[in-house]
Amino acid sequence: MNASHKKLLKENYEKACNAYVGMLAEMWEWNTESYGYWVGDEVGGIYSYGEFVFIDMQDIIFCVENNINASEYEEWQEYCLFANEYKQNVPNLKAWHNGCPRLSKDAQKHLISLKERLDKTIQEYKENTTQSF
Repeated sequence: MNASHKKLLKENYEKACNAYVGMLAEMWEWNTESYGYWVGDEVGGIYSYGEFVFIDMQDIIFCVENNINASEYEEWQEYCLFANEYKQNVPNLKAWHNGCPRLSKDAQKHLISLKERLDKTIQEYKENTTQSF
């Protein structure tokens, strides 16, 4: 493959990536003209919008192709953070969308409560057993 073919291939890839972002922006009502960028200027890598939205190309395509709304994506991200912190299985977006097994909101609240109680107990124990020198 010569240099002009490579250049054309890259241009077409970047156009496709930007078109997917444009479709996602329309679906999620983003104003990409005033904000939003490819992290590190690497088109097709990670796209950032707002303060807390980072989405990779694979998930951008999946969201567009499967009409994933912003609230479902945010719910999935929040669950992933919870699952990671509490040593649960962390589902990918496709598994999440297809209804993979996950802890209910009540089970999540219960684990959070248990952890808070444990942390409080550990802190109290530490305070009661620390000797002054």
